Amino acid sequence: MIKKAPTSAAQVTHEPVPAQVRQQVAGALRNSLEGGKFTPGERLIERDLCVQMGVSRPSLREALRELESEGLVTSIANRGVFVSVLSVRDVREIYEVREQLEGLIAARFAQFASRTQLARFESAAHCLFDAYECPEELISARRDFYEALWDGADHDLATSMLRGIQLRANQLRRMTLADPDRMQESVLETKELVAAIRARDPGAAAEVAKLHVRKAATTALRLMERDAVSVHARIA
Repeated sequence: MIKKAPTSAAQVTHEPVPAQVRQQVAGALRNSLEGGKFTPGERLIERDLCVQMGVSRPSLREALRELESEGLVTSIANRGVFVSVLSVRDVREIYEVREQLEGLIAARFAQFASRTQLARFESAAHCLFDAYECPEELISARRDFYEALWDGADHDLATSMLRGIQLRANQLRRMTLADPDRMQESVLETKELVAAIRARDPGAAAEVAKLHVRKAATTALRLMERDAVSVHARIA
């Protein structure tokens, strides 16, 4: 019998544990949803996704269950899994909660952020302004902007809640920013937020952040009413 030579610790490779695989697959799917690769109401074909992502069907299903718990996808018995569609009520609730949380975050940043955190925030804001002229960079620029804002606010619970809300609100953001008038308003409101934070005025920062969300909500609801043909028809 041939004995195998001992394997050193450096030579040993470990396959990712199931939880790691699920997180990786779920993260990739979130990025695809955030980037608009899949549209609201679209059916997600497991076979195609497994091939595209190079993962097993059990791993994919675990990841889809995680996304379903976050409200990003909807599973319908004997039909499959679909990208979730937001109702008018969903939209109102998302913006109502987001308004309060973003006001809190802005106020805390203005009050507590360090100079380093402020510099990072201002840099992210400038990148965001540039990205408005380059739509393919807008999603990542907005993500960096909010990450800088959340970091300086230093409120773990509010940040965690906003992360979940932002994921669900991505389809709304793409809708509102497709409106030229709303895009220009958004740029001006973000500049006002930066100015209030730079002035270390928590009250003004909170009010500007809340107004920004309220205006975005008004635009989203108006556009939903305009597009009266609901994407629910895709899964009817």
